[in-house]
Amino acid sequence: MKAFQAFFIFLLFFAIQQLKAQNTAAVEAYRAGEIALLEENPKKALRLFKKAVKENPDLAAAYRGMGVACEMLNDYEQAVNHYEEVLAMDSMFSRLLYYQLGEVYYKIGESERALELFKKYKDLQDVDLVHFSLNGDKEVAKEQDVVDKVDGNIRAVHITLDPERFKQIESVENLGPAVNSALDEVFPFLSNDQMLLFFTQRNISKNDENLLYSEWDNTKWKKGNSVGSSFNTNSPEGMSTFVRDGKLMYFTACQRETVMGYCDIWEAQIDGTSIKNVKALNGDANSPRWESQPSISCDGSTLYFASKREGGYGGTDIWYSTRDGDGYWSRPKNLGPRINTALDEEAPFITNDGQALYFSSTGHLGMGEQDIFVSYLDENGIWGEPQNLGPPVNTAYREFGFFLSADAHTGYFASNRPEGQGGMDIYKFQLTEGLYTEPITYVEGYVTDSVTGEGIITKVLIEGREGVRTTEEGRFFLCVPAKDTLQMSVKQETYLPYYKTVAIPDWDNRNFFPINIKMRSIKDLQPKAPPPPPKDTIVAPKIRQRKHYTHTVKFEFDSDKVTPDEFDKLVEFVDKVAEKEVLRIEIVGYADDVGTEQYNLELSEKRAKKIGLYMIERGIPSDQLYREGRGEVKNNRPKEENRKVELKIYTIE
Repeated sequence: MKAFQAFFIFLLFFAIQQLKAQNTAAVEAYRAGEIALLEENPKKALRLFKKAVKENPDLAAAYRGMGVACEMLNDYEQAVNHYEEVLAMDSMFSRLLYYQLGEVYYKIGESERALELFKKYKDLQDVDLVHFSLNGDKEVAKEQDVVDKVDGNIRAVHITLDPERFKQIESVENLGPAVNSALDEVFPFLSNDQMLLFFTQRNISKNDENLLYSEWDNTKWKKGNSVGSSFNTNSPEGMSTFVRDGKLMYFTACQRETVMGYCDIWEAQIDGTSIKNVKALNGDANSPRWESQPSISCDGSTLYFASKREGGYGGTDIWYSTRDGDGYWSRPKNLGPRINTALDEEAPFITNDGQALYFSSTGHLGMGEQDIFVSYLDENGIWGEPQNLGPPVNTAYREFGFFLSADAHTGYFASNRPEGQGGMDIYKFQLTEGLYTEPITYVEGYVTDSVTGEGIITKVLIEGREGVRTTEEGRFFLCVPAKDTLQMSVKQETYLPYYKTVAIPDWDNRNFFPINIKMRSIKDLQPKAPPPPPKDTIVAPKIRQRKHYTHTVKFEFDSDKVTPDEFDKLVEFVDKVAEKEVLRIEIVGYADDVGTEQYNLELSEKRAKKIGLYMIERGIPSDQLYREGRGEVKNNRPKEENRKVELKIYTIE
């Protein structure tokens, strides 16, 4: 039974005192209606309450019973009418009725009226309970649950009244009979190229769930197929989530031999539709309680999931766990009372940028049995007040299991709205622009030997972020904000150090943005020994000469950052003299004459230092470096020509 149904059916029993003075037929019909509600038969209850009203048109409690029955039938329009009839008959019938009516108005989209009623309910807290027709001790106890929720509901209504939220969502579309059936299809997940759909099919009668997939043939989805018996068992395999590199998945495994609780979160390697190396998570993410419905961050470092473990706020809560460099998952942390309530929060989905969390809830102010909400991470790392996605995504029915495509233009979710194929069906909606998420580019890189092409197991260092280790094939994967710049380096034994600056473009992510790092082996650069001179030949000693090489690194206005283009030119210049015997390096920085002399002097020194640090990273001893910032240059040349560092390398050859 839904939580609100049990709650308000309970309230109806307080009206029994009111019935003592009523005629016998009205009392019997009313009591029979209460029993029908408890038996979860709202149609029968509605008929009986109508009969009670026919016998006694002034019986306010029966009108309220009719309203509860209509709510159970998802007929919120009629529920509103019946509750309003109660208040018209007796405005002081029940203080809780104002809150109850506010929730139903919210469900039918009349947010302003809902806000008015929630505020009215708060105002009535100052009125002594003896003035209300229903004023028993049990109602007071139940009312405390509502008092704790009303402020959050008021905030939720204010958010709903903002017309800019989710205005792009115009309609939703059922994925059709190839994917959906009379069973429950839930938890959609698409490959990056959106050509492969994974989803869970739930057979409640057999207490089983299996992972299926469907392929897109450029016109429609093909018939869903099982991923195979090597993955699916006679026990439930629930919601799956894939790291965006397409190589690793996380899913819910239930009732297996090594599962700690009823259900745990497991992992597996994936190649297309082939799944292998299925195993439990390493670390503390799972517990002896129920864990399910995982969602993994873009780079695979943070796992969000639903759990009934101890330490929550009641019902099912959303938790998260982080993975260290050895693949060990940390002890989970609860997302806190802003997200979690005394009822159920589940089916989390974290966006590529990690700044928006979508989830389903029965505890936040909703439009039906269960709605989809979103919360945004603020600048202090705190999740904001959840926002209801509203219609047409949410309805008077159940919606959960949200997924957003890699390009953030297509949303998917499950719903049991009546126009589907039966049970829970998977729906989608299209957006002309990305849905409130910062653009992220999926980067796939390979570190290989420049001659053999073989992969190199190493660590790629990236300025400003943690380094990333490569696989046996030399592969690495990154989620990078679009239009960001990566300053990358690789230092591997027996290879020359590698340095490169890469500008990351805005990308549709149907394919990975490629970065290829080809390492030059030191052995390949060893000079070949010259052939021995003929006998009796006198070889004159080679006279060594001093030489010097110059290069200019240009900078943008008021910046000491080396642009990708200038960095590539610098690397190319240094590579030409890397094998020569270096005697001395002079690095002199300059600035234009915009700004104070002191500021320009400091800027020129920063520019020179930046190049000096690079030369040291290339293996040049610091005692061979001379670095100086000479400040601003006053001449008749364009100012941009004075924003530079002049580099001179003296050699003996």
